[in-house]
Amino acid sequence: MVVQGGLALTGRVLARRSDEGDDGSAGIRRFRLAGGTQLRPTNPALSRLRLDLVMAGADVDLGRVPRVPGGVDLTVRAFLAGAEIRVPGDWRVWLHSAGPGTVSVDPRLEHTDDERGADLRVHAVVGAAGIALERA
Repeated sequence: MVVQGGLALTGRVLARRSDEGDDGSAGIRRFRLAGGTQLRPTNPALSRLRLDLVMAGADVDLGRVPRVPGGVDLTVRAFLAGAEIRVPGDWRVWLHSAGPGTVSVDPRLEHTDDERGADLRVHAVVGAAGIALERA
């Protein structure tokens, strides 16, 4: 029953999602099923990054992106997946997480409760998955 539900969900996501942008784009979206993706954004106007992962992995390094006015929105939806996000050490990070998975935040990163004032806003939905926010 769980497998059927997972396959149905995967089919819906596959039907609706496709990759957008590249490392130089202001908005990037990646969907991965049983694979991986590696991103090294460089656009100083980066505003949105979205990862949909099913039995997949993501490696994202934001270290080459300068502090962006208005901040960057990162949305990660992961099921049986993992993601490592490297964040510049001087960025303020806001986090909202839902689901039974784990989101770990490097204690050297500055956490803020001010969503609007954050340099990186992380919206995560994790099911049997793990996301690590590390200092770049």
